Amino acid sequence: ICLLDRCPETSPKRHAAHKLMTTNNPNYPKDPNSPQGLEGLAKRFVAFNGGVDTPQLQWLEQSLQMARDNDEKVILCSHQPIHPESTWPTCLIWNYDEILAIVRNYNDVVCASFSGHAHKGGYVRDEESGVHFRTFEAVLESPDPIRTYAMVDVWEDRLEVKGWGDCESDTYGLEHL
Repeated sequence: ICLLDRCPETSPKRHAAHKLMTTNNPNYPKDPNSPQGLEGLAKRFVAFNGGVDTPQLQWLEQSLQMARDNDEKVILCSHQPIHPESTWPTCLIWNYDEILAIVRNYNDVVCASFSGHAHKGGYVRDEESGVHFRTFEAVLESPDPIRTYAMVDVWEDRLEVKGWGDCESDTYGLEHL
């Protein structure tokens, strides 16, 4: 669900985004990217964000159930951060609570959630589930000649993030699985 690159007349996802923005951001539509007047996590309702609709939520839950049934492990990758403590409120996905509830339900399957969008990065280990939520630092925030990127090595008991440039390296234990 988003406003960006969607046809205003025919896109149901844009219509859903319009409804959410109208309900949750008094600055919309005049100043759609302004969180002015919004408090706390309500600042997420800006036009450069978006959400996950019902078919995508169902797909996520079905995919995680299939992984559980097959004794597989999963690393979620999304553009927008899912956990409110891993990012600024203005960068959080609109319906983070629905996605986070699904992830917590499958904490025996989900190793981590990796995202971008919040250019300065962020991290939290969810206290309820033990799942790691990492927002990676963006290359466009690094002055030349710094090149910012990361690689992740996946081991049986841990994830090792090897960062270059402004991206921090870290190791995440998987004892919650």
